[in-house]
Amino acid sequence: MRVVDLINRGDVPVARGLANPLVRDAVRATSFHGRDGLGDSNLPVSRIRPAEKNALDTISGELAISKRRDLTIICTGPLTNIAALLTSFPDANKMIKELVIMGGAYGVTEYGVGNVTPVAEFNIYADPEAAKIVFESRVPLEAVGLDVTMIPRNQLTLREYAEIKKSKGRVAAFAATILSKNIHKHGIFALHDPMTVATKVKPSLFEFAGYKVQVETRGEITASMTVADRRWWPPEREIQGEKMMICKNVDSKGFKQLFLDRLTRA
Repeated sequence: MRVVDLINRGDVPVARGLANPLVRDAVRATSFHGRDGLGDSNLPVSRIRPAEKNALDTISGELAISKRRDLTIICTGPLTNIAALLTSFPDANKMIKELVIMGGAYGVTEYGVGNVTPVAEFNIYADPEAAKIVFESRVPLEAVGLDVTMIPRNQLTLREYAEIKKSKGRVAAFAATILSKNIHKHGIFALHDPMTVATKVKPSLFEFAGYKVQVETRGEITASMTVADRRWWPPEREIQGEKMMICKNVDSKGFKQLFLDRLTRA
């Protein structure tokens, strides 16, 4: 709500989602995102109130009024709410055009490894049971995973951060604040969520490939792993999992120019 206030988009409804994962205890990333979830930016309390309907009712309402297979949903966090939607409204999977997910590590590049465990990416790790439901829903899926977001050339550099910081807009100033701690600590910053959104803003910058994927929910060492079957020899009918499109390459220069242009002009 504080960010909505900042960008003067009170016309955009914000609905309250589920407070906890489907099965497990909640996992908080306060060491990365700060105590307020916004890099300890200390934005003022919002004057805007959440929508009266919760997230599930809000999304199901949008599905009902949209044309069948006309709604794209971009998911930049754990998949709890989407999984709950798919289980609470059985026809939802037939009405969603596609889900675009920031999450997972699929091994399609050398950077496709976990950031919480050796194999688990945070958004999947936070609610693997929800991810499993979503991945098996047969809704068309596109995933932007650590395979591409963690490639060094795709990450924000200190020089590019300086461009943001010198910009005079309120949004750029806010971005500079929330980026400051981690980019100065590591020298680069992975643009996980902006990259995921950018796949729909300028699709020509991205290359996807289809793989069948399963989510591991019970492994002692591999829990929350997104297992993409990358073998070339079995017939596809013998490969387990549902097919989805995984991002494997990005026009780094084009993407970062798009990101910086949008951010510094806001």
